[in-house]
Amino acid sequence: MNRSSNKKSRLIVPASLVLTILLGLNCAGSNSTTFVHPEYSFQYLERVAVVPFDNLSNDKGAGARVSRIFVTELLAKQVFDVVEPGEVSRILMEKSLVRTSELTQEQIISVGKELGAQGIILGTVNESASIRSGGATSNTVTLVVRMVETETGATVWSTTKTSSGKGFWSSLFGTGGKSLSEVTSSCVKAVLNSLID
Repeated sequence: MNRSSNKKSRLIVPASLVLTILLGLNCAGSNSTTFVHPEYSFQYLERVAVVPFDNLSNDKGAGARVSRIFVTELLAKQVFDVVEPGEVSRILMEKSLVRTSELTQEQIISVGKELGAQGIILGTVNESASIRSGGATSNTVTLVVRMVETETGATVWSTTKTSSGKGFWSSLFGTGGKSLSEVTSSCVKAVLNSLID
């Protein structure tokens, strides 16, 4: 009787270990780092503007695509009033601001006042790529996004998120992962979830 229970426990431990490792690998499709200013009160934030995302990836349309998806997902959250993207672009063009990631504090404060926004969201697409390995394709997106409050130009929230369209199971069985569009949408949702809980 004692021998049989020992055999069972010896089988259960390795089986649970294998299951834990497999589940861990399956969840490895997303990485993140987030900063939230400890003294900033987000309850006073009513209106935000999303500046068109800069694109550092080799995917030429990634900046515009991510900007559109980000605004749509932000509107769907129904937490903030969002300045119309066309209005944001107009103000930036009037001020001859092309590289939005290089906006100074003074420029952010000025743009915020003109748009009537308490927060400006700036983002960069660091990676947007499809990588073929064997017969499968893995899509990866990395976004760096921050919100700057327009009274002082201070960063009150910042996050870096990476999402991948190929998990452990699709690698194991050679099935197709998520499309680049699906991975982009997942990454944007993860970014917003770190801002809006």
